Amino acid sequence: MYLNEIEIQCEFAHRSFGQMQEIFANNPKHPSLLALAHMLLVFAGNVAKLLTSSDSARKTRTRAARLREALGVKTEDFSTIRRARNFFEHFDERLDKCIGETGGLVVHRLIDDHEPTSITLDDGQSFTPKFMQLLNTSTWELSLYDEHFSLPDVLRLLQEVQMKVKEVLRKQGVPGYEAVP
Repeated sequence: MYLNEIEIQCEFAHRSFGQMQEIFANNPKHPSLLALAHMLLVFAGNVAKLLTSSDSARKTRTRAARLREALGVKTEDFSTIRRARNFFEHFDERLDKCIGETGGLVVHRLIDDHEPTSITLDDGQSFTPKFMQLLNTSTWELSLYDEHFSLPDVLRLLQEVQMKVKEVLRKQGVPGYEAVP
């Protein structure tokens, strides 16, 4: 059951990115790009939740260790995904911190083909911006309050995990995962 869930969460993340590509082709700054980037990281976070455990419950730690061993992955592989997941889970705290501690120009959300290093206002003043959320569509990197997350790197890890899951399920003889002749 857990392996099936990991596999489908990986698939959902890849489908989210596929939808991002379709939307980007029609409108490179469409707001749905950020929503889909969030979804991708939520699905990736679900995989990380199953394969790693910050929970002190022995059963949860044991399950995560057993799954990692079966798939041959390490806890460290998911540290980036866990940081992104924490951003979403504690978004209110990040918003408080950004608004309360950041001097200068704070940009709430931006989708662009680069990360601006300077923004000039109508009155001519220039600022180095701080971004709560920035999706760079040339690199497919999502910046969340000065932390950068490469969506292609996340997807490569999930693809690797998904392939390992399919192999384990195939070896177990689970219907739908038989070897293709």
